[in-house]
Amino acid sequence: MRITRIRMAGWMGCASVAALLSAAPALAQETVSTAPAASQASPSDVIADNEVDTVIVTGQRAALKSAQQIKRSADTIVDSITASDIGSFPDKSVAEALQRVPGVTVNRYASTSDTTHFSAEPSGVIVRGLSQVRSEFNGRDTFSANSSRGLSWGDVSPELMGGVDTYKNQTAELIEGGIAGTVDLKTRLPFDSAGRVIGITTSLNYGNLSEQVTPEVSAIYANRWDSEIGEFGLMVNGAHSELNTISESSQFGRMGIFKDVTMFGGGTKYIPAWYRLAHTEFDRTRNGVAAAGQWRDNDQKFLATVQFNKSSYENIWHERSVQGSAFSLYNRGPHFEVTNADASTYVLPAPGTTFKFDDEGNFESGIMTSPLGWVGNTTSASNDWAGYLIGQTSTGQPVIEPCYGWTGRTDCAPEQRGGELSATTRYNYNKQTTQDLGFNLKWDPTDRLRFNFDVQKVKAKLSNYDADVGLVSYANLNIDATGDHPVMTVLPGTNINYAPGGLANPNAWRFNNVNNHLERSEGDQFAARIDVQYDLGDGWLDSLKVGARHADREQTVRWSVYNWGGIANAWGCDQGGGGVNSTDYLWYNVDRTAPASNVNGDCATGNATTTFSGWDRNLPDVRSFNDIFSGDVLKSGMLTFASMDFVKDLEKFQKAFGYSNTGVGSSRWEAVCYRAGETNCFLPQEITDVSEKTNAAYFMLKFGGRDHRIGGFGISGNIGLRYVETQNESSGSLVHADFGKNDVRVCQPRGRPMGPDGLPITGAYVPQSLWCYLSAEDKAFTDGLASASTVRQKHHNVLPSFNLKIDLNDEWQLRLAASRAMSRPDIGYLKNYVQVNMAGPDMNNVNDPLWVKDSAGNITGANLRYTAESYNPYLKPMTADQIDISLEHYFAEVGSFSLAVFYKKFNDYIQYGGFNQDVTVNGVTRTVFTRGPVNGDGAKIRGAEAAYQRYFDFLPAPFDGLGIQANFTYVENKGITNSNLSNASGGGGSNTSGGGLSQADGAVQVDSLEGLSKYAYNLVGMYEKGRWAVRAAYNWRSKYLLTAMDCCLAFPIWQDDAGYLDASVRYRASDNLEISLQGSNLLNTESVLKQQVTDASAGGLLKDNAWNRTDKRYLLTFRFKY
Repeated sequence: MRITRIRMAGWMGCASVAALLSAAPALAQETVSTAPAASQASPSDVIADNEVDTVIVTGQRAALKSAQQIKRSADTIVDSITASDIGSFPDKSVAEALQRVPGVTVNRYASTSDTTHFSAEPSGVIVRGLSQVRSEFNGRDTFSANSSRGLSWGDVSPELMGGVDTYKNQTAELIEGGIAGTVDLKTRLPFDSAGRVIGITTSLNYGNLSEQVTPEVSAIYANRWDSEIGEFGLMVNGAHSELNTISESSQFGRMGIFKDVTMFGGGTKYIPAWYRLAHTEFDRTRNGVAAAGQWRDNDQKFLATVQFNKSSYENIWHERSVQGSAFSLYNRGPHFEVTNADASTYVLPAPGTTFKFDDEGNFESGIMTSPLGWVGNTTSASNDWAGYLIGQTSTGQPVIEPCYGWTGRTDCAPEQRGGELSATTRYNYNKQTTQDLGFNLKWDPTDRLRFNFDVQKVKAKLSNYDADVGLVSYANLNIDATGDHPVMTVLPGTNINYAPGGLANPNAWRFNNVNNHLERSEGDQFAARIDVQYDLGDGWLDSLKVGARHADREQTVRWSVYNWGGIANAWGCDQGGGGVNSTDYLWYNVDRTAPASNVNGDCATGNATTTFSGWDRNLPDVRSFNDIFSGDVLKSGMLTFASMDFVKDLEKFQKAFGYSNTGVGSSRWEAVCYRAGETNCFLPQEITDVSEKTNAAYFMLKFGGRDHRIGGFGISGNIGLRYVETQNESSGSLVHADFGKNDVRVCQPRGRPMGPDGLPITGAYVPQSLWCYLSAEDKAFTDGLASASTVRQKHHNVLPSFNLKIDLNDEWQLRLAASRAMSRPDIGYLKNYVQVNMAGPDMNNVNDPLWVKDSAGNITGANLRYTAESYNPYLKPMTADQIDISLEHYFAEVGSFSLAVFYKKFNDYIQYGGFNQDVTVNGVTRTVFTRGPVNGDGAKIRGAEAAYQRYFDFLPAPFDGLGIQANFTYVENKGITNSNLSNASGGGGSNTSGGGLSQADGAVQVDSLEGLSKYAYNLVGMYEKGRWAVRAAYNWRSKYLLTAMDCCLAFPIWQDDAGYLDASVRYRASDNLEISLQGSNLLNTESVLKQQVTDASAGGLLKDNAWNRTDKRYLLTFRFKY
C-alpha cells in the first residue's frame, strides 16, 4: 500500500508525539509500582478516607485495563470495551459505545435511504467504512428477523453487557461472515464473580425537547455453591428501559435547476421544490434478559455452561409534518434542468413580488405560488362548480378559481394559484425480538487435550406497521432561507377561496393520499460446533486446534409494498375512468362528514353513480404546529391533520379510507390486509422464504511465545485454514410473461395505422395482429400465469489466515495479520421472485429488428424480448483478502499507543447490475435479461488507525486522577461502488429508488461509498480518584455519503461534518451505592445534510438539504450493589 509522503509524515509525527507522551510517564509508573499493589484493591478501597490519594484500579480504570489486556493478548487485531462494574457499560446503547472504537462509526438515521427520519439513538454500525459487520452473542450467531443478515444494534440492552469485542481481522477458529469485522457481545457468567452478587440499577431519563421523564431499571443476581459433585453457579440479569425522544427536521426538497430563466435574472438558479418540517416523537421500550448456569467438577476437567438471552425492542413513532410545495420534480431525470420556455409552468413569484438569490444562484427568499394548471374540467365561465370543479367551499365557492384566459373570465388574474400546503400524520410501530439458547461443554481429559462442544438455538421475530395520511390545502408560501434555518410563513393563496376561518377550518382541506405498510417476519437457526485443541509442548509449535461447525437457518420475510393511494384528486368521480365531469367535489372537503345531509349527494359520470355517506367526523385534528424548532421556522395559524387514532389502528384506517367501505377515492385504495389476492395480509411477491445450511471445518496451528525468540525478539502467532460450504434454498414464484397485457391473444387483420396528418399511411405496414406472427413456443411461454419456483445453490470458500506477533521488548509489539474473509448476501437479496415482462416489435414500424422476414421482405414471424427486475438467489458470498500491520506500545496497566494500517481487496462485491437467466415455462426455455443484485468486480479499501490512552499517575495530587483516550481513523475507498440495492421490497424490484426514479433510470454520479467518512476521531477526557469519576467523550466524523439515492429527492445526500459530546459524573457514596449523572448530545449538535445536484465528475456540487436535531438527554442513575 502506498501512502503519500505528506500523510506518512503526519503519521510519523503522531507516532513521535505519542512515544514522547508515553516515555516520561513510564518512568513515573515504575516509581509508583513500588507502592502496595493498588491494582489488586477491591472496589470498597476506593471510598476509604485514608486512601483518597492512592491510585486504585477500579471503575472505568479497571474497565480500560481489562480492555487493554484483551487487545494485547489477542490472537488477531481486536479492540474491546468492558464493563468492570455491574451495570456500568460506558454508554446507553451498544452502538453508542462502539463508536468510541477506532475504525467504527455509526448511522443515526432510521434508514440510510430515508434521510427524513433522524434517530435519537444510533441504528447501525460501520467498521472501516463497510456495513458487512457480523454480529455475535457470546461467540455465537445472532440476528434480527428482517431482510438483512445481522443484528439491529438498538435491540440490545447495554445493561446486560459484560463487554464487547470487535475483531478486525480473522483467525481460522472465528465463525465466517465478518468481511468488515465481527462484533461479539458478551454477557456475564456466574463464575465471573467470586461469590454472591446482587445489583439493582435504577435510572431516570429526561430529554429537553420531549420534556418527558422515563424510567430504566436493571437487576442482577449471581451466586456460586460448592457441592459433592462440584461447583454450581447461577446468574440472572434483567433490564427494562423506556425512552421518549423528539426528533425535528427542517428540510428542502429536491433542488430545481433553472437555466437562463429571464424572470429569475438569467444564469443558473437553484430553487427547492418544497420545504418540509417534521416533528417525530419516538417511544422506545427495550427489555432484556440474560440468564446463565454453570457447573465445574471437582477435578477441574469439565465446565458446563447454559445461557439464555432474550432482547425485545419496541419503538413507536408519532409524526406530524407540514410541507409547502410550489412545484414538483417527481419522475424528472436526475440531470433535468428547467428552461426559460418552461419556467412559468413550474413556479411563479406571487403577483407583485420577485425571488432573491445569492451570488451562487441559491434561492434566498420569496413568495412562491404555482401555475394554475389544469383544474377539473371547466369548459365555460359558468358557476356550475359542482358539475365541473374538483371542490367547493362550504359557502359555495370553488376552492380554486379557474382563472383561465380562454374561458373569457375577466374577474380574476393571473393564471396562478397558491402552492400546495400538506399536513401529514404518520404512525410507525416496530417490534423486534431475538431469543438465544446455548449450551457449552468444555472437557479437558488431559493436561494437553481439550474439547469444546457448543450448541445453539436462535429465534427472531419482527413486526412492523407503518401508515400515514396526507391532507392538502393551498397557500402562498413565503420562504426565507437567509438565517440558520429556512423560515416558512403561510399566506392566503392567490386565487384560492376559503370558508370562514381559513386554514383553521377543515373545510379548506382535502384527504390527498393514504399509505400503509406491514412486515411480519421470523427466523430461526440451530447451530452446533466442536473444537479440539492439543498442546504440543514447550517447543516452537505451541498447540494445534481443529474444529467443525454446522448451522441451519430458516428465515421468512413478509414485507408488503408501501401501499400508497390517492383519495381526492382532480380526476376523481369516475374512479380513474377518465370520463367527463371527472370531479372529487362530493368527498373533496375533510368536513363532509356523516350524516348524509352534510354531503352534496351523488356524483354521476356516464353510466356510473357514486354515493358517499360522509367522512367520519372524528377524522380531522385541528392543531398548531408553530412550536417546531422552538417556534423559529414556521409562521402559520391552526392547521388540520388526520387524527392519529385512525392512522395507528389498521381496522379503523381501512374503515375510514378503504374503497370497499367508502365507495370513493380516486385510486380505489384498500389497506394492506384488505387487498385482493392476499394470504394473511401479503401478496405472493411480498414473501421471501430462504433456508441456509452451512458447514465449516478448520485447523489452526499456534506457534512461538514470549520465550521463543528470533534475533532477540519474541515470536508468536497462528496459521490456519477454514473451509466453508454454504447451501441456499430460496422458494418463491415465477410470474410468466403475459402477452395479454400487450396485445390481444387473437390472430386478426389490422387496418392501416394513422399518420401524423390524421390520414391512413400509404406505405408498408404490419397487416396482422402480433399473435399471428408468434411461434408456438412463445405463445406457450407468455401465458400470464404463475408457477412455484425453488432455487438451490451451493458455494465453497477456502479462508486462510495468518497472524504474527513480534515482541520487540517488554512494552512494544508488532502485529501482522493476513487473511481471507467472506460475507454472505443479505437474506433479502436472495429473494426468489421473478416477474417476466415481454416486449415485441413496434406494430407501426415494419423495420423493427424484432420482425422476422423472408427473402422478399415480407413479415413472417416475430421475436420477443424478455426482461425482469428481481432479486438474485444465485448470488455468491463476497470475499476479501485483507492485511493489517499494527505497532503497539503498552507502557502502563492503563497506558498504550497503537498505530495500524489496513488493506482489503474484494472479490464478488454485490451491487446492482444485469444478468441473463434461463426461464422455463410450459416446457419452453427462454433467456430473460434480469436486472438486480449481481456479484461485481473487485475493489479495494485501505486506511490507518491510531489510538492512545493513559492515566497521568505521575502528576501531583489531585491531578493524578486525570486520564485521556484518543483515536483517529483514516479510510480511503478505491473502486468500491455503492450496491444501489434495497434488501426489501414488495415485489421483484431490488433497485434503490426515489422521487419517481430508480438507479436503472440513471442517477447523479457519486465518488464515495455510503457511510464512509474519510476521517473520524474520538477524544475522551477522564478523571477517577477516590469517590469520584468523571468522563467527557467527544466523537467526530467527517462528511460522508449518507445515501446514493434518497427515497424522496432522487439525489445523493451527504451528511456534513458532525461532532457529539457526551459526559458523565459518578460518585460512589458507599460500598453499596453509586450515583451518576450522564448527559448525551450536550452540544445540541444538528445533523446538517446536503444534496448533490451535479455529477462527481462535474464537481459534485452540494446544496442545502436538511437540518435535523434531537434531544439533549440526561440520565440520573442510582446503582446498588451487595
